[in-house]
Amino acid sequence: MKRGLFILAHGSRSPEAGKQLENVVKNIEDKGVGAFQFIEYGAMELSKPSFPEGIEKLVNKGVKEIVIVPLFLFFGNHIKKDIPKILEDIKKQHPEVKFTLTNPIGDDSRIVDIVIEKGSSAL
Repeated sequence: MKRGLFILAHGSRSPEAGKQLENVVKNIEDKGVGAFQFIEYGAMELSKPSFPEGIEKLVNKGVKEIVIVPLFLFFGNHIKKDIPKILEDIKKQHPEVKFTLTNPIGDDSRIVDIVIEKGSSAL
């Protein structure tokens, strides 16, 4: 079964933010995506591809299992309300695909290490 990893960002009007997201995805690809044959990304708002457009890219490649990782720090309204609503619409359009939505990345202990490192490097 073809599996896809989907990186879901917030989105921004800033072209630099879009480039940073592309760099994150490229770094993930370079590191290897393990059990996933494909990786795509999308944004909740303001940027392209959108969440549904990015998912559609995976579906068009024949992916039957998609894991969505939101690059969000906290359980805010996008995580609690907006993303699940959009995902339900996507599931209706693609009942043959299994979708899994992970928790946001914010409570991961590795984030703490990054914050400490960034703070220390500013001294």
